[in-house]
Amino acid sequence: MKKTFLIVFFVTALSVMSACRLIDDDPDSAEMVEASPRFLEEVDVCYQIFPIAFADSTGDNKGDIGGITENVDYLADTLGVDCVWLTPIHPSPSYHKYDVMDYYGIDATFGDLDDFDELLETMAEHDIAVVMDLVINHTSFHHPWFQRSREGDADYRDFYSWLSAEEYENLPGQLQNGWHEYREDYYYGSFWDQMPELNYDNPEVRERIFSIAEFWLERGVAGFRIDAARHIFDRNQFPHESRAQLTRKNIDFFKEFNAHVKSVDENAFVLGEVWTEDDGYLSGYYEGMDSLFNFRFAAEAKRAVLQSRHSNLAGTLISSRETFGDVRADFIDSIFLSNHDMDRIMSEFNEDAERSALAAHILFTLPGISWIYYGEEIGMTGEGPDPFRRQPFKWAKDSPYNTEGRIAPDHDAIAAWDEHNRALDGMKEQLADEDSLLHTYIDLIDLKQTHDVLRKGSLTEVDADDAEILAYLRETEDTRYLVFHNMSRAENTLTHDLTDYETVYASFAFEEADEWLLPPLSTVILEIDEGDFVLGG
Repeated sequence: MKKTFLIVFFVTALSVMSACRLIDDDPDSAEMVEASPRFLEEVDVCYQIFPIAFADSTGDNKGDIGGITENVDYLADTLGVDCVWLTPIHPSPSYHKYDVMDYYGIDATFGDLDDFDELLETMAEHDIAVVMDLVINHTSFHHPWFQRSREGDADYRDFYSWLSAEEYENLPGQLQNGWHEYREDYYYGSFWDQMPELNYDNPEVRERIFSIAEFWLERGVAGFRIDAARHIFDRNQFPHESRAQLTRKNIDFFKEFNAHVKSVDENAFVLGEVWTEDDGYLSGYYEGMDSLFNFRFAAEAKRAVLQSRHSNLAGTLISSRETFGDVRADFIDSIFLSNHDMDRIMSEFNEDAERSALAAHILFTLPGISWIYYGEEIGMTGEGPDPFRRQPFKWAKDSPYNTEGRIAPDHDAIAAWDEHNRALDGMKEQLADEDSLLHTYIDLIDLKQTHDVLRKGSLTEVDADDAEILAYLRETEDTRYLVFHNMSRAENTLTHDLTDYETVYASFAFEEADEWLLPPLSTVILEIDEGDFVLGG
């Protein structure tokens, strides 16, 4: 089925802004500091690694730091990413390491500090920045701070939030959630009773966290991804304060934190996980963050691809960016498709590689840092319980998938999960296949990094007069790219009246003519001259 459509320009555009506007609504709060110059100017594509599932250098079927070091060439030369985010690597009793026992150490599963120093040195040689996951909302139940706190040590009792039995019983029922009994008292841990939450009303806690950040920055870490950032001051943890007051305290803490890390290294990067699709709420955290993960974009992009409709995706992103820009002129948007807490994108698309490739084309042609979840580039699946989303990276088709190498212990469930991944060509096979999903990612990473207009250009919505065509303009002072995505499984015909244009990129064998046939789930990028234009008959 062919469709002919008219395309006209929207008159409003969102420009990329470069200077930082300092905001100080509270005269007693820390001043907002400028965003990391390195990440603002040099970083375009980042790669998330779940270390236990990435690469094994010791033969124990568990990923480790040495395995990452051994495969830096894949990250630097094959993919060409600018930075890597490592999920937690500190000593922890869990496989995921989000319950930290020692903020200054490396979990023995992954190696030691010497191994980490070697990784940092190797990454630096390849000009790859390393972003460390910093889990500071809570610690492990077994952290020495909590061990001393729960035993009543006066120096540590107030490191966490405690209530007497009477205080707990006097709370309204909904505010009792997250409190856990210990020897007739109650401590707060909203995620799990094994993750007690720190008390950031205690200045000593703040100073300890600042010292931890300083330690890793001085070792060579480029910045931090802050886990569960919106939960630093939780409503149930501080039941006598309003949500608005606690949100303000959250933001002010991160302004203070960011100012401290920038005093150690002006290039240090602070990235927040504030899980919400509410732009208004999210934007407030830009006072204390260089960048925030854009969960609204991830949801909207997946919905648009699944429904084969543009769903006003470009307009939604423009609106989001305008809201962020009202708070911080030098904001760095972090756009992504999936992460370790979400179903993998290939599973979201029912193992449809063409839809996954289309989603990647959207991801890499829009402004902001584009984030890749390890395995996304080769089409790995994973859905349901978290362990299923975090399985070993498939380096080759015959990579071992034995019990020890898996994270989830349920053999029957894993067998069902494995069906796609057992049949999946691994990185090695896909690298040899120019038509593979991996090569699509390689090409798109290079496209974004080598075209300034895709890196830093403004974004303007274009009305394709067709719900199945996502179209937008990316523009710098001297360059204009018109991007089209055919979201449909039907062919679409684009008639045009462009007097001057060049084809920058096409995901198919593109032939210029008076009438262009856009195959299903395809992308084309045109460079056009300045001035008004109309596409259509």
